[in-house]
Amino acid sequence: MLIEELTGADTGTFAFRTSTGSLYRIALGDSPSLTRLPADQDPEAAYRMAGVSVLRRDIQKILLLGIGKLKVGERAILFLDIVGDGITVTRRDTSEVLSIHLLKNPRPN
Repeated sequence: MLIEELTGADTGTFAFRTSTGSLYRIALGDSPSLTRLPADQDPEAAYRMAGVSVLRRDIQKILLLGIGKLKVGERAILFLDIVGDGITVTRRDTSEVLSIHLLKNPRPN
């Protein structure tokens, strides 16, 4: 099921892909979290020369504090507790979101 946009009011587990080729797993609802997976596809033309970025806590589940914007065709803005102290809020921006879809049978983290 393809989706155009997610907000903090949505529930479920979703995957979204960005223009750099990164794949994200986002769980919304009672225990919101975000996991960024390494790029498994080539980046879009505008990002081919950018190289692969490695972000703090890649492939780890991170507490998601809020969604500023998560819409196909636009850069996502997410607010995370990367430090894990319950106090520090980290804003993470992505490249343009290419797709969002609902995961029907998500595996637990």
